[in-house]
Amino acid sequence: MNGKYVVVIDVGSSNVVIAVGEVDDQQKVVIRGIVSTKVEGVESGRIDNSDMVSKAIVAAKRTIEEQLNITITEAYAGIAGDFVRAAQITDHVYVEDDSQNSNNVTQRDVDALDKRMRSVKVSDDREMVMTSEPLKYMVDRREVKAPVGSFGKVLSAVYNFVLCDKIMRDRLINVIQRSGITVKEVVSNVHVSPLSTVNSDEMQDGVATIDLGGGVTDVTVCYGGKVRYMSSIPIGAQAIDADIRSYSMPEKYVEDLKIQHGYALVESAPGETITFQRGSRVIKSILSKNLATIIEARLSEIAEHVRRELRDSGYSQKLSAGAIITGGAAQTRDIEKLFARVLGVEVRVGYPEYGITPESIELITTPAYSTAVSLLIYGAQHGECAVVERNASRNIAKAEPAAPERDDQPAPQPKREEPVHRSGRVNAGSISVDSDFDSVDEEPVRRDADKKTRDDARKARGNDRDRDFDDDDDEYGDVIKSPKRGWLSKLSDKFGDLTRAFENPAEEEEHGAPRSRRGEYGKRDL
Repeated sequence: MNGKYVVVIDVGSSNVVIAVGEVDDQQKVVIRGIVSTKVEGVESGRIDNSDMVSKAIVAAKRTIEEQLNITITEAYAGIAGDFVRAAQITDHVYVEDDSQNSNNVTQRDVDALDKRMRSVKVSDDREMVMTSEPLKYMVDRREVKAPVGSFGKVLSAVYNFVLCDKIMRDRLINVIQRSGITVKEVVSNVHVSPLSTVNSDEMQDGVATIDLGGGVTDVTVCYGGKVRYMSSIPIGAQAIDADIRSYSMPEKYVEDLKIQHGYALVESAPGETITFQRGSRVIKSILSKNLATIIEARLSEIAEHVRRELRDSGYSQKLSAGAIITGGAAQTRDIEKLFARVLGVEVRVGYPEYGITPESIELITTPAYSTAVSLLIYGAQHGECAVVERNASRNIAKAEPAAPERDDQPAPQPKREEPVHRSGRVNAGSISVDSDFDSVDEEPVRRDADKKTRDDARKARGNDRDRDFDDDDDEYGDVIKSPKRGWLSKLSDKFGDLTRAFENPAEEEEHGAPRSRRGEYGKRDL
């Protein structure tokens, strides 16, 4: 792995997808891993609960990091919803005459027009410009493919601006940053959607991509090699799931029921009964025809919305390459036939197959990851992401080589476990320990005999010695009560008086001046 990583995060209405790829020498993406995690708190692309979304991102991040043994610190973030839209602006500049007064358009004129377009202000303060690009150039109102070298007095252009709601964009950035990932750039899903599913010929001839997401259906129209129109319809596959649940179908069966047994056309559905059993007991059943009726009704509604968007784009009659359906719901049987009837163009299901290596094509076997792969291709074109390889980071500080073993050194011995004793204190690290720990400990008996001997010796030497304190034996009590008061006992009483006085800050010392806060017994912190 050469370390040229691209990381993308696609926060959808039903799943969070994190994909990691590398850029090879041919500038194609080698997909290293894709992880999808269920998410709640997103409605039609709008983040409504940051905690739920953040937990889903962290879970997906942890999974893919463990799979690839990396640490993700930077990523591209995809965004989708009806708060992302496109607007087209037309502007012009006058061609500067050269020394020969030929009115020849130069790169200087193109740059001047581009500078004017970049200074365009958004009328609504709640929106911001995500990206902009020229759709077509005109010289004296004649459309030209290459403006430089043309002759004319006025150079004009139509620019496509992708706009996004500031609040929705900031929410996405903040939620991703909470997981420890810096957002390199926020990218519009609908704008980059064709990168992995549409080839250059289709882009030139005219094609529409329809991405059926969980809560949003993105529509992108390409013509002449560029994105001409884009829109997001706030309805997706979750509406189909809700319709199926309305027939008292348990939620955990809905997705499998739709993918494995669902048909987009009632006429294609077999006349059978689909049952869910637990052991020998039937939990729920539904006729395949009834299930197809539910799916067809909702998909027909979505297809009608798409038809109106294509009509509004002005390119509905220029889609020579037809339409391409992607997304998780594109796996529904006969969905391309239903959309072809409604749209009146040829329709096919699109899988990620462009801009990635052949090995990656075999890895991605579902259209559900089309948007994530398109984001990877966009990231490969605009710069790699900061990713830490964990193995490489551990090798930065190399351990010193071990000293060679000598022949005369003793062979290593297995570590001996310390015995668990029941009585007495045993230091197994320095002395040998008997295995019989139930026997009576003889150490206290020996110490008692030694003490009696020492006491007898003191009595023999007379009463000139103080018997108050036995400083030879630390194992037993220090103070021994005796009718005779020795000097150490008196000192102990005085020390107790001082201690009791110290416990009352308002009381003065009985045998001296008032006590200061920093006395001889140490510092007192208040």
